[in-house]
Amino acid sequence: MKLVDLIFPQNRIVSIVGTSKNAGKTVTLNEIISQADEKGIALGLISTGRDGERRDVLTETDKPPIYVKRGTILTTVENAIKDDHAGIEILQVTNYNTPMGRVVLAKAREDGYVEISGPHSSASIRQMCVEMQRLGADLVLVDGSLDRRASAAPYISEGTVLATGAAMARNMGTVIDKTVHIVETYGIEPVEDLEARELARDIIEMGRVGIIDKDDSYRYLDMTTSLLSGREMAEEIDENTAYVVLSGSATAETLRSLLTSARGDYKIVVRDPTRIFISSRDLLILQRLGLKLRTVDSINIISITVNPYSPEGYYFDPEEFLKKMRQAIPQVPVFDVMQGG
Repeated sequence: MKLVDLIFPQNRIVSIVGTSKNAGKTVTLNEIISQADEKGIALGLISTGRDGERRDVLTETDKPPIYVKRGTILTTVENAIKDDHAGIEILQVTNYNTPMGRVVLAKAREDGYVEISGPHSSASIRQMCVEMQRLGADLVLVDGSLDRRASAAPYISEGTVLATGAAMARNMGTVIDKTVHIVETYGIEPVEDLEARELARDIIEMGRVGIIDKDDSYRYLDMTTSLLSGREMAEEIDENTAYVVLSGSATAETLRSLLTSARGDYKIVVRDPTRIFISSRDLLILQRLGLKLRTVDSINIISITVNPYSPEGYYFDPEEFLKKMRQAIPQVPVFDVMQGG
């Protein structure tokens, strides 16, 4: 089975995110594009940042270009349309502005290289994905830029392909451990009680911090953010508390302050796993303090791709890396898109 068979038609909007820079995300994107073309799947492409440029402006290293087939729908910006790239037909000039010009919707008139970009807000990205579907894209691929894993959020995409590789660390075991932590974080379960889950969704959409009691009554707390507010939240918790709902991110410092100030059988809820910023070490410590994390929406990890090579010149044995990653994460299919395995 090929990677695209796991993606489509089960999912129509899929994000590709990297665990670090140079993890092999663009190679993964190109592989999916190639496999989709073989099956006649009409594609739409969008990026949460910028991708497809031949050289990284920050690290001054070569980057793999993005090669598309004629008919591909894509978003790019005005200043990224190059003479030596594939000819494109501009379908729509949007109102979204970036430092490189306005975001445009376009269609490739021929096979060739392109740069893709897009708006920055999650709502705007989602809107552009829907528009590309309206224009005929069967499958929309969302290229997540470095540290913009929010593109994996269920609000934007139905599934995620996670690209990881040697560029993350020089030690293979460290790369595997960090990848396992990301997968485990993304796999945190949603709130089991459906009524409580919808109440939590409402609280989060209001941009508030709230508490849901065991009888499903709820109340807002008098604070606009949960960051650095652990002790204040703890003062509102009692034996009837079932859930503490955070409108923003879950950080180790906030949770540690909350859990040490208010022990109990309550769960802490965030919108989705992209809002969780806790290292594996801190997560273990917090779980010992009684942490029970839940989400409103979960993330569907479709597959993991591995890149055994780092641009810094070192590399892992490809077969060993693939084998050990598969052993560490048996619940998710793992591919080596560099070697074709």
